[in-house]
Amino acid sequence: MNDTSIRLSSDDLLDILSLSENATAIYTGHDVIIQNANETMLQFWGKNKSIIGMPLEEAVPVLKGQPFIAMLQNVWRTGNTVEGIDAPAELEIDGVIRTSYFDFLYRAILNPDGTTRCILHTATDVTDRFLSQQRVAEMNKQVAAINKELSDANRQLTVSNLDLAESQETLMVLNNNLTESETQLQFAIDAANLGTWDLDPKTNKFSGNDRLKSWFGLKPEAEIELSKATGVILENDRIRVIAAIQQAMQYASGGNYDIEYTIINPENPIPRIVKAKGKALFNIDNEVIRFSGTLQDITEERHASEALAETNQRLEIALDAGNLGSYDLELETGAIVCTDQFKVTYGWPANKPFNLADKIRLIKPAYRKDVDKQMKNAIEHNTVYNAEYEITLPDGTERWISAAGKPRYNKEGKAIRMVGVTYDITESKTNERRKDDFISIASHELKTPITTLKSSLQLLDRMKDDPSPKMLPKLIEQANRSMGKISTLIEDLLNVSRMNEGQLHLSKSKFTISHMLNQCCNHVRVAGKHDLIFEGDTDLQVFADEHRVDQVVINLVNNAVKYAPNSRHIYLIVEKEGSMAKISVKDNGPGISPDKLPHLFNRYYRADYSGIQYSGLGLGLYISSEIVRKHGGKIGAVSELGKGSTFWFTLPL
Repeated sequence: MNDTSIRLSSDDLLDILSLSENATAIYTGHDVIIQNANETMLQFWGKNKSIIGMPLEEAVPVLKGQPFIAMLQNVWRTGNTVEGIDAPAELEIDGVIRTSYFDFLYRAILNPDGTTRCILHTATDVTDRFLSQQRVAEMNKQVAAINKELSDANRQLTVSNLDLAESQETLMVLNNNLTESETQLQFAIDAANLGTWDLDPKTNKFSGNDRLKSWFGLKPEAEIELSKATGVILENDRIRVIAAIQQAMQYASGGNYDIEYTIINPENPIPRIVKAKGKALFNIDNEVIRFSGTLQDITEERHASEALAETNQRLEIALDAGNLGSYDLELETGAIVCTDQFKVTYGWPANKPFNLADKIRLIKPAYRKDVDKQMKNAIEHNTVYNAEYEITLPDGTERWISAAGKPRYNKEGKAIRMVGVTYDITESKTNERRKDDFISIASHELKTPITTLKSSLQLLDRMKDDPSPKMLPKLIEQANRSMGKISTLIEDLLNVSRMNEGQLHLSKSKFTISHMLNQCCNHVRVAGKHDLIFEGDTDLQVFADEHRVDQVVINLVNNAVKYAPNSRHIYLIVEKEGSMAKISVKDNGPGISPDKLPHLFNRYYRADYSGIQYSGLGLGLYISSEIVRKHGGKIGAVSELGKGSTFWFTLPL
C-alpha cells in the first residue's frame, strides 16, 4: 500500500478540532505523522503545537514500547477501525510518568480506491471512571468476602455454639462494613456520571438510579416495566436493543451486553446517545436470574466525531470540485506528501514518489528563479507564496500551473514545511492568449475596411464640386462594400456581447425550412460562382426564430464559399430525425483535418487550411453554436480531407 496520502491542514478543520471537548487528532502515513491535534489531545501528551507534523513516536517518546503505534500502523495498512475501552497508557506530564486510562477510537478515513487517506483519533480520559470501577470491583470483592465471612460466622454460630452476644457484635461490624461498601459504590457511580439499572428477568421489571430515570423521562417508581424504557429508544435502534437484551440473557452468550443507541426523552426531546454495558447472571441450571449494568452519555463525543467527519468530507469535496492538488513539502529533505490530483497536475504517476527536485526539473528554466524567490520571500516574511509558471510534463506536454503555499515553523521559529495547493491554469492562459490574438485580429480586420472607406470618402470630397461620372459609382460602391464589412464585424461583436450578457432573445414562429432556405444566401446566388442545391424534406416545419436560423445558415454557407472556393455545388439538406429537424450545409472542398474539428465552434477560433489565413474574427461558428444551443438544438461538423465537409445543426420540431 502506498504510504503517500493527503496532508489535511485546513484552518477550518483546526478550528473544529479546537472546539471539541474530546481529545482529537489526525495522523497520516505508516510513520503515523501528526497532522492535527486539538488542545485537549496536546494536554494529554503534555505537548504543544510544535509537534504538529512530527511522527507520533518521535513527538511523544514515552509511547515507545506501548502498543498504540503498532495499532495505528495496522489501521493505516488495513483500513480497519480499532476501538479501545479502559486502555492504560503511560504518559509523561511535567517530567512525571503517570498511568492514565482512555476510551479511544482509531478510525481510518479512506480514499475512493480503498487506500487510507488519514486516521481520525478520538480519546476520552476515563481514568476517574476506571479507578471508580476498580474501586467498585474491589468493594464487590470486599462485599463477597464479607458475605463469606457472614456465612462462615453463621456456620460457626450453629456448629460451634458461639456466644450469642459475641456473634451479634460480629454481625454488627459486618453490617457496618457492608453499608460503607455500598456508600463507596454509590460514590463511584456518581463520580463516573453513570446511570445504573437492575432487571428482574422473571417480572421483566427493573429499578434504576435517578440519573437513568431522568434520561429516559421515567417516573420515580420503585420498579418500572422494561417496555416503558425501551419505548423511549429511537425507533431505528429499538429492535436492535431489545434483541441485544434477549441475547445477553441467553446462557450461551456469556451474559455480556454492550451496545450504543439513541434515546429521546418525551419531556425533553433532544436526542441523547448512550453506551450501555451490562452482565447477566445465571443459576446452576443456566437460567438467568439477574441482569444489571451501567449507562454512559456519549452524545458530545459522537457529535464531535460526526462534525469532524463532515468537515473532512467538505474539504475533500472542495478540493475535488476545484481540481485542486494539495501538498505538504518538507523543506529540509524536499519530500512531498500530496494528493493524487497534485501528481496528475504535473503528469506524474500516482504510485510513484514525487519530491521537490522532480518538481523543479519539470518547471521551465525561465521560471525557476522566480519560483525560488517567491518561496524564500514567503518563508522570510511568513506570507502566502503565490506563483504562476509553465512546466513541461514527462511526455513533453506543456502546461501552466498556479501554485500557492504557506510556510509552517517549529518552536524555534525555523520554517520546516510548506503546505498549499496547485491548480492547472493552462486553459485560462490559452483563453487569455486567444483573447489577445483576437484583439489584434479585430484591430487588423477593422483597420482595412476603415482605411478603404476613408480613402473613398477623401476622393469623393475632392471631387464634390466636379464629380467624375466614371469614378463616382466606383468610389460609392467601394465605400458601401467597406461599410458592409465594418457593419458585419461590429454585428458579430455585438452578438457575442449579447450572448455573454444573456441578452440574445429569440422571436419564435412556425415556418417551413425549405422556404427559408430558398430566400437566404441570395448574395451567393447573385455572385454566380456557386450553385445552392436543396435536398430533403420540402414540407418540414419548425417553431423557431427564423431570422436567427437564417443567420446560422448564412454563416455556414459563407464558410463553405470561403474555405471551398472550388466547390461549385453547395448542398442545403433538410431531414427529420426523431423529434428534431436537421439542416446540413455540404461542400466538396479540401476538407478539414481531424485535429481542427473539435475547436471549430470555440470563440475566437479561426481555421487555417493549407497555410492560408482567411479574414474574419473567428466568431461566426461560435455565434451559430450559441444560437442553436439557445433553441435547444445541437451543432457539429464532419469532414474528410480531399472529399469535403458537412456542417449540420438540429432544431426541436
